[in-house]
Amino acid sequence: MQYWNPFAERLSREKISKIQLKNIKKLLRHAKQNTPFYKERYTDIQPEDIRSMADVKNLPLIDKEDLRTAQENQNPFPFGKMQGVPFEAVTTFRQTSGTTGRPVYVPESYESWQWRVEVWCHILWMAGFRETDTVFVPFGYNVYVAYWEGHYAAEKLGCMVVPGGALDTKGRINKMLEVKATASLNTPTYGIHMAETATKMGIDPKDIGIKRMLCAGEPLPQATRQRLEETWGAEVYDHIGGTEPCAWGAMCRERKGLHIMEPYFLVEILDMETLDREVDEGELGVAVVTPLGRRSFPLVRFNTKDIVRKGSNGCPCGRTSMMISEVAGRADDLRKIRGVLFTPVSVEEVLRKEFPMVTEYEVVVEKKGILDEISLTVEPVEEMGVEAAAALSSRINERLKVKTNLRFNIAFTKPGELPRYTLKAKRFKDLREM
Repeated sequence: MQYWNPFAERLSREKISKIQLKNIKKLLRHAKQNTPFYKERYTDIQPEDIRSMADVKNLPLIDKEDLRTAQENQNPFPFGKMQGVPFEAVTTFRQTSGTTGRPVYVPESYESWQWRVEVWCHILWMAGFRETDTVFVPFGYNVYVAYWEGHYAAEKLGCMVVPGGALDTKGRINKMLEVKATASLNTPTYGIHMAETATKMGIDPKDIGIKRMLCAGEPLPQATRQRLEETWGAEVYDHIGGTEPCAWGAMCRERKGLHIMEPYFLVEILDMETLDREVDEGELGVAVVTPLGRRSFPLVRFNTKDIVRKGSNGCPCGRTSMMISEVAGRADDLRKIRGVLFTPVSVEEVLRKEFPMVTEYEVVVEKKGILDEISLTVEPVEEMGVEAAAALSSRINERLKVKTNLRFNIAFTKPGELPRYTLKAKRFKDLREM
């Protein structure tokens, strides 16, 4: 069977819009009746006011800071004014990582959690996961949402799921071999690190047996995805989501962009400057997401601050959902350096695509006097001599200059000295803000 839900995945654009309009009205009604945040925010807005998709644009955007304010020192504890169901209906606690500020606490009722799991069934099925797969998850799940959904969805598909959270990287590789794992859920960075560790153990990553890998937690540039595929001999898939908005976009077997998970979500891709205009196909914009089936933590027009490139509708796979062709990074990570708009993903694209001898790197921006300086620390696979390092430094700088219009101060470190990340990598530091 090609589709997890043939009806939902092949709807006409007209029917998708009708379902989205119907469900956003239901969501608004529920939010106003049950969630203090929306009772206060939507005093002058009624569900009946939304007669067309154009009317949705009249609803105010919300962002993570709104969620923090609605919870900080607010009752009922700990979810504050964002709680959308009675406390006794909450069955699952989640929270954001807190990497950009105080964590947001997310309540999930059994109904809302099962809705999230069902969306993930679509994501895994599109990536080729089947009941014959043994899925290895190399993480300790903790209170974060990362891969809890994937775990339960894989079980729902009929896969055998093997959690590897309590093991170190070598232990995880040995366990993957022991159970004959065929699929993995991991961050792109940790996929590269596991392959590096396996090689040091004398194991070719291709011999581990992973046939498909679904990545999350970080942007996955095409160059990084290709490196993972070549290293593991596997199909590598991307998806996009978060604790608050849920997982709202993912790759199919074509691996040419990400399908928005319509009609479960309403996703707008808005102009980065004004946030009031839907961008055209091929343009970059900010993803604004409304999960239409979750009641325990209602979100209406949530500004994810994810920067994506709008794709076309439809795909050779037969699914009719709107697509994004690229996840370009986070608005929070965009920086002006010497008057140039810079995103750290651009460095990863160059290094992963053109310099396989580089295994890890770190980018730091500092203020020296009145000038910004951007430095790149490079960790090679093997220790290099002075002349070889100078030649490589020159080549990297040349390629980065073309890609970013910036010149970098490049330094080399010994193999193994830069940190390895299991969850979200933190390779970019802007010290000007400290």
